[in-house]
Amino acid sequence: MKKKSILLCSLIALLLAAGCLSAYRIYTLYYFQTDYRPAEFSASDKTLQNPWRGWYQIYGYALSDTAPPDPQTIQKTIRRDENELVLLQINLREYAGSDLSKTALAQLDSLLRTWKASGKQLILRFLYDWNGQAKESEPKEIETVMRHMEQTAEIVNRYKDCVWLIQGIYVGNNGEMNNSAFMSQENMCELAAYLDSVIDSDIFLSVRTPAHWRAVAGTFLPLESDLAFSGRGAARIGLYNDGMLGSANDLGTYGDTPLDAAADFHAKGTRKEELLFQNSLCAYVPNGGEVVVDNPYNDFSNALSDLKTMHVAYLNSGYDKAVLDKWRGSVFENDDCFYGTDGYTYIGEHLGYRYALNSCTFTFDPFSPDPGTLTLSVENTGFASCFRPLVSEFTIVNENGSVADTIAASDDARFWGGGQTASLSVTLDIRTYKTGTFRIYYRLTDTALNREIELANRETPTKYGYFLGELTVTK
Repeated sequence: MKKKSILLCSLIALLLAAGCLSAYRIYTLYYFQTDYRPAEFSASDKTLQNPWRGWYQIYGYALSDTAPPDPQTIQKTIRRDENELVLLQINLREYAGSDLSKTALAQLDSLLRTWKASGKQLILRFLYDWNGQAKESEPKEIETVMRHMEQTAEIVNRYKDCVWLIQGIYVGNNGEMNNSAFMSQENMCELAAYLDSVIDSDIFLSVRTPAHWRAVAGTFLPLESDLAFSGRGAARIGLYNDGMLGSANDLGTYGDTPLDAAADFHAKGTRKEELLFQNSLCAYVPNGGEVVVDNPYNDFSNALSDLKTMHVAYLNSGYDKAVLDKWRGSVFENDDCFYGTDGYTYIGEHLGYRYALNSCTFTFDPFSPDPGTLTLSVENTGFASCFRPLVSEFTIVNENGSVADTIAASDDARFWGGGQTASLSVTLDIRTYKTGTFRIYYRLTDTALNREIELANRETPTKYGYFLGELTVTK
């Protein structure tokens, strides 16, 4: 009996010793201490020079075998234009009865090549009319319009890295999809579908009204998030409104009858309904245009509310001067960094996206085999998102200045909607790091343009991006 007790005690002692040894091995293998000291972030009212958003100017060019656009005039125009965006209206009237000539196509290619070299992003509108007489200047056959779509697409697609969107379907007074022989629901849908089939999927398309969108999409429901940015059909069709804030119905953009009573997709809803429709739809596709006619709907406070609701990403900086001057004479008085700013500047800085770093945290459990997690909070105070892909990248820098690690986040910035705060996380495998102190940085990049996105923070970015904090790792 005594021998059994001794053996049992010995066995227990061995087990305890083995357990302690295993625990010690686990401790020495996994136990790291970390200390994270985040940077402090403060919002800024500075002007951001970022692509795919903001003010634009309009420049019109008529393709012609006899009177082509003057290259010197184009260069002068480029030198005096201060905006990121530009709207090029390309008039095809000379070819209403024929294919576009080789000369015309060469002119189009030269125009796009020249404007691309300026570093600007392009909005295009092909049309046949500048005088409010579309029916007299457009082709007589829809097949000619479609042929012109096909021919111009061959050129436009070469510039998909700088062409943001195409407004309209080539027809209507001033290209605004009205007063045309081809605006029956059948013809409109045929032209929209054909343009969708020939234009590269990276380029957005746009129609004039929400009713046009519903007719083309074949639904009363706005775009769902699971279909967003798929590149074809309704998923890439936005809106352009050249009667924005011009009256209770935006000069005929909306109607007076509720959509519940609508007989077809082409029906227009009330202002309230259409604003709510745009609030959903234009979370995923661009919305823009020009404001017109000084009236209470474009008083600064009313305009600000509706521009946010519609997620407006771009506006004409040259029209309507009376409205724009009214905004310049207004003052933003909410309690943030823009307090005291004039209304025109405030609206301009919030067209499209305006991303700012809010906070950055790091969590790590030394007794767990899991890696550490770095979480960054990014607020979008703009009216809309950036509808083009952006790359989020974290850089970990050693004490000696060398790069220890670079990690790309999988988060899609196109879903960081206007007025929302996004949270993006990456894992850091701390146990592969040497002991020491590391500096952590973040950058957001448009790789198609090879441009880093400016963030709305007072802090100055470095060559690695914006400083997030210091992480010390010890064993």
